[in-house]
Amino acid sequence: MVVLSSLGLKGVLEKARAQLGALEIHFDATQAILANLGSVRADLLVLTAEAMEDLKKKGLITETRALGSSGVGVAVRAGAPKPDIVTVDAFKASLERAQSVAHSKVGASGIYFAELIERLGIELKKRVVVEKGPVGLVVARGAAEIGVQQLCELEPVPGIDIVGPLPAPIQRFTHFAAGIPADAPDPKGAAALMQRLPRL
Repeated sequence: MVVLSSLGLKGVLEKARAQLGALEIHFDATQAILANLGSVRADLLVLTAEAMEDLKKKGLITETRALGSSGVGVAVRAGAPKPDIVTVDAFKASLERAQSVAHSKVGASGIYFAELIERLGIELKKRVVVEKGPVGLVVARGAAEIGVQQLCELEPVPGIDIVGPLPAPIQRFTHFAAGIPADAPDPKGAAALMQRLPRL
């Protein structure tokens, strides 16, 4: 059984892997998965609900199931002082004081954060754009002072402390869903697996 999953569900799926049986799971950003759909056949997709709905409208998905949602959060290296992010002004000031801030390049949270920087006029001393993989790993090894990514992606990363979610006025939630491709090699097995997937 082949599963293509957004990085947002990596921690959840890896934690539940033993209960889900023998699976071949490939993790990547939703946009990267969508770009390669034509060349990779999968039994099940786990993507943002928005992307899943678009695939369903095109007739590329036969059945879906909502898996929950995650907000965007802030993390620092384990043991490092935690910046003040309680209000929008405090969040902005903390980012501008930081020596470096990391975010993903193509993930939903990274795309949103890039927009947020422009909208709030945040002037970063150093911006670290993570091409692939968890932003938390960059923070854990000291390559960035602050990391911004979805909380569900930060949570399983060792070596970091999660400061908290973005302030409510600028928070953005991403909803996730599982879906069975119209050309799935094993649609019945995929349907059974989809019902066993844990929720965020």
